[in-house]
Amino acid sequence: MTQLHLIRNHIQRSLRYGLALMLTATATLSYAQESINIHNPWVKATYPGQSVSAGYMTITSANDVTLVKIESDVSDSVEIHSMKMENNVMKMRMLTSLPLTAGKPYKLEPAGYHFMLFDLKKPLADTQTVNFELTFKNKQNVEFKQSVKAMVKSAENISGPANHDDHEHHNSH
Repeated sequence: MTQLHLIRNHIQRSLRYGLALMLTATATLSYAQESINIHNPWVKATYPGQSVSAGYMTITSANDVTLVKIESDVSDSVEIHSMKMENNVMKMRMLTSLPLTAGKPYKLEPAGYHFMLFDLKKPLADTQTVNFELTFKNKQNVEFKQSVKAMVKSAENISGPANHDDHEHHNSH
């Protein structure tokens, strides 16, 4: 009977320890996700036959993290790109990741950092919604994801007041 009692105690301790680890991992993941704020996400509308578009938003993180991957429901491939003027020539480069410094807003905008959506499944129309899944990695190399809904805007709406909307999008969208 004592051996059965010892085995039962060992199993109970193991289960409590495993549950404590799971709760700690969940709390860490929730905290990390809640520390990312996304403002004004939007995607450029396309013309029939066009298979590429660009996505923009402002990303602010409460902690130092790195954006390591972007996926979208409207394209087969999404890349992080930077654009800058060098010797009077605008140059665009693909980035494998985008490090974010705590508290510093990173504005993804035309002629700067942005997402390129390649191999669009169909043209993107004004007011359509595009779903993104952004994957971040923290300093402990723990990855976490954030879902973002972005509005498609045509050329007429890009310069309108809706582009300057500072509406905040969180993980629950």
